[in-house]
Amino acid sequence: MSYPSPTVAALSDQDPRELGRYRVAGRLGAGGMGSVYLAEGPTGLVAIKVIKPHLAHDPDFLRRFRMEVAAARKVSRWCTAPVIDAQLDDAPLWLVTEYVPGFDLGRHVKEHGPLTGAAGESLAVGVAVALAAIHQAGIVHRDLKPGNVLLSPFGPRVIDFGISRALDTEQATRSGQMLGTPGYMAPELFSGQVEPAADIFAWGCVVAAATSATAPGRSPFAADNMMRAFHRVMQEEPDLDGVEPALRHLVRAALARDPAARPTAEELVTKLSGPGTTVAEVARTVRLGVGYGPAVPPPPPPATPIRRLRDLVIGAGAGVVAVGVVAAAVAGLRALPPSPPEGGAPLYSEAFSSDESGWENSGLTSPTTSRGYTGNGLYTMAEDVSNNTQWSTAPVNAVLPGRALVSVKMDLRSSVNSWNGVFCEYSATDEAKDDLIYILQIGTGGQAKITKVAGGDWDDLTPDLPIPGFDQRRAAQRLRAECVRDGDEVRIAVWLGEDLVAEHMDEGVTTATGNPRFGFYMDAGENSKSRVFYDDFTIAPLA
Repeated sequence: MSYPSPTVAALSDQDPRELGRYRVAGRLGAGGMGSVYLAEGPTGLVAIKVIKPHLAHDPDFLRRFRMEVAAARKVSRWCTAPVIDAQLDDAPLWLVTEYVPGFDLGRHVKEHGPLTGAAGESLAVGVAVALAAIHQAGIVHRDLKPGNVLLSPFGPRVIDFGISRALDTEQATRSGQMLGTPGYMAPELFSGQVEPAADIFAWGCVVAAATSATAPGRSPFAADNMMRAFHRVMQEEPDLDGVEPALRHLVRAALARDPAARPTAEELVTKLSGPGTTVAEVARTVRLGVGYGPAVPPPPPPATPIRRLRDLVIGAGAGVVAVGVVAAAVAGLRALPPSPPEGGAPLYSEAFSSDESGWENSGLTSPTTSRGYTGNGLYTMAEDVSNNTQWSTAPVNAVLPGRALVSVKMDLRSSVNSWNGVFCEYSATDEAKDDLIYILQIGTGGQAKITKVAGGDWDDLTPDLPIPGFDQRRAAQRLRAECVRDGDEVRIAVWLGEDLVAEHMDEGVTTATGNPRFGFYMDAGENSKSRVFYDDFTIAPLA
């Protein structure tokens, strides 16, 4: 089973736009040490954790942070998000890891229930493999928990092992900030004893929380404060009745109070995978089956061109001339499947839940504004007294890919005789708004078309193509646009729902030289009452 990839929050005015050679695209989250951002670097997408300023100015923290990063760079990639870069000398301090397009284990269990059968066993062995890699590099994670296990398309990935000891400074100890998460801390951590066996104890708690049918998502020592967790770990026996039966004996062994009685990470891998297997061999085979995003590249397109658009025109009663026009419109375009393509993990995502995410806002936040936020989780555009055409560009502070899938929910119920959709822009400069734009539009009369704007000239690349089964009364119809720039060719296609409704390949394009930009378009014609609402906008790379 596969679930959608996590979303990326838009940047605020306080967030960085560039960190060294990395261009920041959005915020992935925040934690006790700082904020985590999605960024684009020389090798592709990465995750960057920016350390909070007050920690960066603590000499003891800085010393430990440098030591931890140096050690983390030696960790094998086995089931981890490896550390690939860092800034250690100047503020702000930051750490770069491979980007893992997956939700964390805790969220998955909360939303979809426990991992059972083979999925639970794959999780157990994957996390054990990651701990083996971490321990071989001389690191103790010290804060292994469901939130630090990501479910990628290729199996579990353990994160945040490169900063685990850096927080354990004298200043943190004096202020009572003991490192760790109640319910996942081994008994010896409470007395300051730090050995790899503490991570094995946490492994047992994680596996129990992930697989328990009776208490999914909860550690066997779950507590709401440190003192209660200490009491439970020291005095109470874990209730493992609901844990996956095939894993229960290993979980119990991992939760031994005596660190010496617990198995090592390598021993866990061997017991889970069979005698004679090495950690490296197992690492190459770990899969989970509940990963987020596409686990493999999409299959190649069919060898023969599709006839979908031609069939639509014929079905609408069009004549031979119309059929010829449509055939010419798709001539030379690669064969596209009738269903929408799969994009990768979103590079940018906007749910319009806040009016501070950087989109154009022509007036007060209101459902009746001519262009801007509605205040109830939507974005809207409508004809105003001076302009019946509206544009709004996504405020993405990153270089977007030349092969992109743009997706948005579009509500046309308040539109009358208008064209609405998205645009893909490749203008050479930011100032030249009309250098080169492709507009992918849906008309309220039930047609689709693709229009090109080049040097101020507008040209319809396709005729008005009928959309079968179109119903304007439907709320939040999903529009997907595929925009591919490849040399001097630009390939454009648009889907409404699951149906391919328009496509075109523009050849001999020499002006598509600018960084790609994407956004919304609306042409209300002469009707001053038209309005369109947008929600759940994403930009994702295509394979």
